[in-house]
Amino acid sequence: MTERPTFTGRRRPTQTRVGVLFGDRIARLLITFGGLGTIAAVLLVGVFLLAVAVPLFRSAAIGFDHSWQSPPAAAESLAAGSDESGSLAWFCNAERVDVVELRTGRLLLSRTAAECGLEAATAVRGLPIGLEAVAGYRDGTVRSGRLGLESTFAPVEGLPLATESLAAGEAVSVDGQVYLRNTNGTTTLVRLVAEFSGHVSKALDQPIVDVDLALLSGGPCLAAVDAAGQIRVEKLSSRRNLLTDELITTADGSTIAPQSGRPPRQFVRVTGLGDQLFVFGRNGQFERHLIRDVSQPASLEQGDLLPAGRAVTAVTRLFGGSAFVVGDDGGTAHLLFTTRAEAAAEDGLATVVAKTFRPPADRTDAGITTVVASPRSRLFGVGRSDGSMQLLQATNEATVLSIEAAGTASPPQPAERLIIAPRENRLVAATPEGLNVWSFTAGYPGVSLRALFGQLWYENYPQPVYAWETTGHESFEPKLSLVPLIFGTIKATLYSMLFATPIALLAAVYASQFMHARWKARIKPTIEMMASLPSVVLGFVAGLIFAPLIEQGVMVFLVCFFTVPLALLLGAYLWQLWPTSWRSRVAGWRFLVVLVVVLPVGLLAGWLAAAPVERFCFGGDIFAWLNGRGGSGWGGWMLALIPLAGCFAAFLVGRFVSPWLRVQSSGWSHRRTALMSLLTCLVGIAAALLIAAAAAMFFDALRLDTRGGLFGTYVQRNAIVVAIGMSFAIIPLVFTIADDALSSVPDHLRSASLGAGATPWQTTVRVIVPAATSGLFSAVMIGLGRAVGETMIVLMAAGNTPLMGWNLFNGFQTLSAAIATELPEAARGSAHYRVLFLAAVLLFAMTFAVNTVAELVRQRFRRRSHEL
Repeated sequence: MTERPTFTGRRRPTQTRVGVLFGDRIARLLITFGGLGTIAAVLLVGVFLLAVAVPLFRSAAIGFDHSWQSPPAAAESLAAGSDESGSLAWFCNAERVDVVELRTGRLLLSRTAAECGLEAATAVRGLPIGLEAVAGYRDGTVRSGRLGLESTFAPVEGLPLATESLAAGEAVSVDGQVYLRNTNGTTTLVRLVAEFSGHVSKALDQPIVDVDLALLSGGPCLAAVDAAGQIRVEKLSSRRNLLTDELITTADGSTIAPQSGRPPRQFVRVTGLGDQLFVFGRNGQFERHLIRDVSQPASLEQGDLLPAGRAVTAVTRLFGGSAFVVGDDGGTAHLLFTTRAEAAAEDGLATVVAKTFRPPADRTDAGITTVVASPRSRLFGVGRSDGSMQLLQATNEATVLSIEAAGTASPPQPAERLIIAPRENRLVAATPEGLNVWSFTAGYPGVSLRALFGQLWYENYPQPVYAWETTGHESFEPKLSLVPLIFGTIKATLYSMLFATPIALLAAVYASQFMHARWKARIKPTIEMMASLPSVVLGFVAGLIFAPLIEQGVMVFLVCFFTVPLALLLGAYLWQLWPTSWRSRVAGWRFLVVLVVVLPVGLLAGWLAAAPVERFCFGGDIFAWLNGRGGSGWGGWMLALIPLAGCFAAFLVGRFVSPWLRVQSSGWSHRRTALMSLLTCLVGIAAALLIAAAAAMFFDALRLDTRGGLFGTYVQRNAIVVAIGMSFAIIPLVFTIADDALSSVPDHLRSASLGAGATPWQTTVRVIVPAATSGLFSAVMIGLGRAVGETMIVLMAAGNTPLMGWNLFNGFQTLSAAIATELPEAARGSAHYRVLFLAAVLLFAMTFAVNTVAELVRQRFRRRSHEL
């Protein structure tokens, strides 16, 4: 067989060249490794996010260090504490103040009570952070002063010779000062500060039973209760004389007399703000006094805190200053604070026992002997009469650690005093037998599955809530629930897709099936260029331009949501009334007619109808209506139900009216048919309005209201603004992919349908769209993925407030926005830092799940379309 000559006259190669084979092999390898590398990179990102987030769920760990014989001051101590590192501890009683090295149990420093001004002291209390303290004495006097360990950096040049041989964690006492070697090789100078030479109050004359203080901006607030039940409250203020440089301290206070017939008062506590005074009796009675004006305290509440037969054994103020833990002789710890409630006192607050920490099942008879609060978080420890201890977390109601009794005594000795080091790395228990020391790692006790995804009762909140709030004052209670962020992400995605998807898909259908090729060649590239707009620009435009404009004309904007589609619909029916010859001449200009005539008519109708609709539905002021002032719920239901009623009316017309019209109009002229179609449309619109009005009246009669749900207080940066801003990012993606999917439907399907007598619209709806379903679904899913992960638009247009509610007119916060704004400010390794990485893991998982489901559905649609 002769070979056919080629066009160029050259012989065809019978074998592939080596260079081509080599290039093909290289290309295959590059593509393979590139794909595998992309998959590996994505998986590594997920692994990295998990690696940072997983430590949140590690359990706390504790190890027993040593047991030492107690120094003299640890026996029946009135107060105790530790230095910043947890290497040293101090104990104070009515005879002396001692400093102990916890590593060896050595007594480093000791001062007599007389030297410190604590002789005959009966009650001492200091702040967990700082040196401010107050002491009460046997003769009824109360003195302010300073007590604790003060740490400063010790320069190498001035260190004594005794410090040269110190190992990390060791301490030595030289000339009444303690030198502590740190793990990083530096040395800290630790001084014992114990002086009570400040203000002296002599208003009471009985031995002081308990004292407390709070440090305010103007000076300390002191409170004391004596054996007779009298309470003395004073606020100190200091000023310096500019001429003599003398510090002048003035005190303002009052005495609260005991109540006749009431059990004696035992414990007194002041809130961290110095505005409230809590008093507890031995049998569980409590009182609350308002002391903003300390010269005229007001009694607000009194009642019984504990069940009958139980006695209060210990009370401590938690980190934050407004919540208290009360331990009883039944082993239960009660967490209480004030919150707004129906049965409130004159100040609008009521004291509630928000949480109860019950003892383990095998220790129901072990009463609480001491309670100590951590100086840096909501962690607190309780010691029980059987020698056991627990570390508890107040926010989560979680047991962080359970500790058995230590020591050799039989039976085990209960802890008389507990110390939690400021770094939450060491626990010290002072018992009659000695000192027991543990090193522990609390982990992240404020984070749990319940804290992340459940409702918690936070301090001063009226009830358990989902809350995300990570910044505040230094004693702030972190709120790390991810539910508001997840809800905000879903809300942003849902409203954005509801706004953008119909516009994008309908535009794609029109552009691919009905628009003239010349118009499409200009418009499609313009829309695709929108996808290149930076998100920060879209967020800027939405938040700073659209938001104020919508706020100024919110009623016009809402009404135009209905008038513009109605104008387009009526314009389509009016188009059918034109003679066929006219329509064929201007068919290529339909898009321009819609853009220049119909759209402005719809906007004008919305502007004209806004004021009457506002008066009729919302009492003339939609902002007042949204805030719950005036008007009934009928207007809101009407606004919300019109779209559903329109769909229902369209279903009724299509199911019952249209088939009857097709039969009756077989001999009608085109104009008569078009007029009847227009009349049917108007009847359908009227029916939709009547259905919506009737349903709105029904729901309003049931006392149901959309305010608090779909509608609510108007905030300038809200879900509508986000939906509009996000649509500029979503519509180009969905439109482009959907148009390509519709345009790629084989022409023989379109031609067969048109040849069978179907109209272009019937061909589009019943042939083209079903065949392109997989592509349309992919377009929507890609737009959904863009909406889920969008950051800057939401950040700038949503107000970044973690609110939960479907209100169209308020803001929200998404997972991506929280990560973008808070991660740069979060302390590395903190709970806040790791929770943000957990939020990133959730966002990663949400996107992965959406894409997986989308691919499965797309493959199913693709198999169905292949059958065509």
